[in-house]
Amino acid sequence: MVMFLLLASCDEAERHKALTFFFDGVPPLRAETSGAQASGLKDNRAADKTPAGLWHIHEPVKNCTLCHGELRRAGSGRKVQLVAEVPQLCYTCHKEYSALETWVHGPVATGNCLLCHEPHKTQNEFLLRKPVPGLCYQCHEEQAIRLIQKHAEESYARCIDCHEGHAGTTRGLLRQTFLDQPVGSAYRSEIYRRRYEEALRRARSDVTQGEDFLAMSQTTLDYLEGGQWWPARAYLEVLLGSDLVAGTEKPALTEVLQQVEALQAKEPNQPQQGAASQAATDVAPEAGGPAAALHAIRERRGEQARSMAELYYRSIKQYHAGQIAEAREGFRQVLADSSIPRPMKETARTYLERIEGNLAPPGPPDGDAMK
Repeated sequence: MVMFLLLASCDEAERHKALTFFFDGVPPLRAETSGAQASGLKDNRAADKTPAGLWHIHEPVKNCTLCHGELRRAGSGRKVQLVAEVPQLCYTCHKEYSALETWVHGPVATGNCLLCHEPHKTQNEFLLRKPVPGLCYQCHEEQAIRLIQKHAEESYARCIDCHEGHAGTTRGLLRQTFLDQPVGSAYRSEIYRRRYEEALRRARSDVTQGEDFLAMSQTTLDYLEGGQWWPARAYLEVLLGSDLVAGTEKPALTEVLQQVEALQAKEPNQPQQGAASQAATDVAPEAGGPAAALHAIRERRGEQARSMAELYYRSIKQYHAGQIAEAREGFRQVLADSSIPRPMKETARTYLERIEGNLAPPGPPDGDAMK
């Protein structure tokens, strides 16, 4: 009975004393470990210097009640009695990565911290359940990792040398220390290039499929507000090269493109692509930035589109009321405006062709034609 009470105790020293009395091979207490172990919690390379057999211990183990509460529920073991559910329990001490970064590792996004981490102690750095890369291969296929282009033989032996375990600013969760190296700079430039080319293809496809200016500019605005300069630049270039932009809008839209280029120039490793000149990258963004400028253009276009839509429907009514001359002039204005969606333009063109056909002078009589 005494042994049971000692083993169940939350006091680490008492529990360790009881275990070492009855069993051999019990790992040492945290106080018996070397300084290399303590630094291993902060340095991802420290485990390489830590003598075999030493343990990494979770700080709350000193006080079980931090996670498990003061009292045990009737019929429940300590294991399931937590003061909060994971991951909210973890966030009481650790930062909530999913709320801070753009790209989040799958286990973090689903709140499954215990998939990778032991909650009490382990011989692996960062309280990992298995050493890296074995832990990573539980979800990622080893052979697929080896086949990734430019993955040198030594580069994937320690995944966390290059990749963040929780969240990051790139899709591959790459560490800033890796991105700052020449190989990381080349990778980042390649990613920007691919992102730009993919956006170019989407933008051209959108135009081909009949997207109007407001839809295209909304996609561009979404990219701008998200700080995705390369996709935004691609859409702006396609817009400026299309017939969706009125002549009066081109200077303002070109200025938005120049502001985007200026923002790109401030970022490292940006590939110089696109139709705009390098001189434009020296232009400082106006107050509010390119997103605010594009929003103003969209507002003006929206007002114009509403005005043209009113003229379109008024012209249809005039046609059916027999006011042919007024309807013809209205349809001509509608067809000359770039803010009208393609389906409305097609309908207006059909009405105008019908009007022009009815107003055309009659041909010669059949007898005259025979002569």
